[in-house]
Amino acid sequence: MMLGLFIASALLYGAASVAYGSERSHDREDGREGIERFGRLFLAFGAALHFLAIGVQCVQGDHPLKNIFLATSFATWAAVLGYLPLSRRLSALGSVMAPIGLVGLVLGVVFSRVGGSGVPGATALASAHVTLAAIGFAGFTLAAGVAGLYLVVERRLRNKVFRRGSPGMSLTGLDRLQHLLVLLMTPVFTLAIVTGVLWILERGGPEHLGGRLFEIIVGAIAWAASAGLLVARAVWGTRGRRSAILTLVSFAAMVLIVISYGVGA
Repeated sequence: MMLGLFIASALLYGAASVAYGSERSHDREDGREGIERFGRLFLAFGAALHFLAIGVQCVQGDHPLKNIFLATSFATWAAVLGYLPLSRRLSALGSVMAPIGLVGLVLGVVFSRVGGSGVPGATALASAHVTLAAIGFAGFTLAAGVAGLYLVVERRLRNKVFRRGSPGMSLTGLDRLQHLLVLLMTPVFTLAIVTGVLWILERGGPEHLGGRLFEIIVGAIAWAASAGLLVARAVWGTRGRRSAILTLVSFAAMVLIVISYGVGA
């Protein structure tokens, strides 16, 4: 059953990627909308089967708290789920979110039995840390996608490059959505950092922090970028391109943390 769910979900994610990619270059309005609708359906069904695959893995003992790969699978699924309600207004992001879901699915299935990078000696703190980190990563994945789309649209407008069909969400709408996502996810990410540090201290005391120095420094950079974005917007009204760049910096730092844990597996 697990293999069937994996193959079906992977094929649907792949079909969604192709559909959204085709939609970008399609000229006829009616055909473009039809392809976009198929992309949303493929992505929705792919996410549904991805969720079922995660459920089957949980029954088998391979739950998202077990290792970084399973946690990443859950986070990418959550990011895709968060994108679906916005897919009509942000169809351009579909060609990014579908591959993200596929990558997470593959990592979660192929490396489900890998140990050493998860939560050895799992406690309530460890479980809270992994859960909060997964939710934060999912939210910032979506925020980074919106920020990237903002930069692309803003560049096209500056260069007076226009496309046929529905313009989707305006620059102001993209900026507000990106800020809202960062505003919601920064407290979650802050709690993830705090619980992570407390978990390390619980396991072995302050000397164990040195072994996680890279993750701590990069995590601090990610937090500083996201918190700095919120402070700059509240105090100086910073928005637009600068906010988008800070969001991407924060997300890039989070990706480095995930890669670090994955390599450590």
